Amino acid sequence: MHNDLQYLRTRANFIRFSFIEEMEKHLLAFETKLSYKNIKVRWMNDESELVNFICNSLSKSNYNKVCFDLPEVSDKFFEKKNFIKQINIEDFENNNDTAEHLVIQADFGVVENGTIVLLNKPSKNCFNNVEKLFIILNINNLVVRKNDLELLLHLQKDFNQSSFYEDIKIVSAPPSRIITKNIQHSSEENFTAEKIEVFLLLYNNDIIEILEDNVLRETLYCINCKKCEEVCPVYQQTKEFSPIDLIKYHCKEENKRNPKLFENTTLCGNCNEVCPVQINFTQLIIHQMNNLPKRGNHEKSIDLFRTFSKRAKMNKINSRMRHYFFVKKYYGKNKKLTNYYHNCKQEFFNIQIKETINN
Repeated sequence: MHNDLQYLRTRANFIRFSFIEEMEKHLLAFETKLSYKNIKVRWMNDESELVNFICNSLSKSNYNKVCFDLPEVSDKFFEKKNFIKQINIEDFENNNDTAEHLVIQADFGVVENGTIVLLNKPSKNCFNNVEKLFIILNINNLVVRKNDLELLLHLQKDFNQSSFYEDIKIVSAPPSRIITKNIQHSSEENFTAEKIEVFLLLYNNDIIEILEDNVLRETLYCINCKKCEEVCPVYQQTKEFSPIDLIKYHCKEENKRNPKLFENTTLCGNCNEVCPVQINFTQLIIHQMNNLPKRGNHEKSIDLFRTFSKRAKMNKINSRMRHYFFVKKYYGKNKKLTNYYHNCKQEFFNIQIKETINN
């Protein structure tokens, strides 16, 4: 793999751009290949539709034993009392309990060969112990070619590490379930294998709405490496919005009347510097600030982002007194950011990135 980090990031940006710009065509091709392999593909618009489909697909009217391998399990699964009994992943993996159904979130899909990629999933060895497998995949988490995936996975890891993911599971067809049957009047056991029912749920989750904005669609390049939150001074203080989450929050129309932009960004540009796919967070945040309803005190805030959009000029401030009054003028009412700027001795771009990475 090429040693130049900038080359890798530019290449990754092009990979994401190529898919996002022709997303519909690639999604349809992906669906066709999976359907040919007897994986049932369904399109889900929002969380309610997703939960309803899974619940309606369960086999029993109550006490369905379901294991969830998800970052967060929606409370909507448990609105109907005694309908779902949640099975702990660790107990299921260690054979301390059984589950009839498994709901898991995929990390990527590869259009070229119609495969689903799962990274570091605790339930990876449990697929052949369930009746039905539900795999959730955000529609923007696909790559066109399998060679593209290797680069993205490499960049998901820390830049200064050469290690690759050790736990990668590829789903290319429904796995088989082993069923044991006792033969009557015999000590022998009869083993049979049958394909489990696999559903791939292509999840919209407001992605289509973002795609319609020619500027904001760049947020869909994100590969969930979480590097932006690691270097964001505001997120380190509040733990509320990472840079990518802050932008996606304001993509929803109902959130534009209650903006979180001005108190959750310093426009320092650190996220721009570390993003492996070269998302220009600062430009996207400024774009959203421009499109907020201008009312009340937000008029004063508009001057703030215009000032920070010229960061090169701000980096030339070398007078402690000028720096003090600048911070007081724009951040006097935000104690956390005021303290951050008073303690910041470096330029607004204060993250150093190595120019090369190890093979």
